[in-house]
Amino acid sequence: MVRETLYPPSHADLVDKAITHLRTCHPNAYKSMTEAEIQEEAEGDAARCERYARILIEQGVFESKAWNDAVREMILNGIGD
Repeated sequence: MVRETLYPPSHADLVDKAITHLRTCHPNAYKSMTEAEIQEEAEGDAARCERYARILIEQGVFESKAWNDAVREMILNGIGD
């Protein structure tokens, strides 16, 4: 079942998304990092995502699109690459 995305996503949701992406799409990087390194990387990506989404929203992008674009750019393309 697909979980409905609420906007804005919580910081914890963004961190979880970053960790999940790292674990599933970059397993070697995930395995080579300590738990603290994983958490620090995910926290940083979540913070960048939040900042970018706010910028997009201030520029007039609809909230749902701004968050989707920010997640795609700062988390899905950012971590482990």
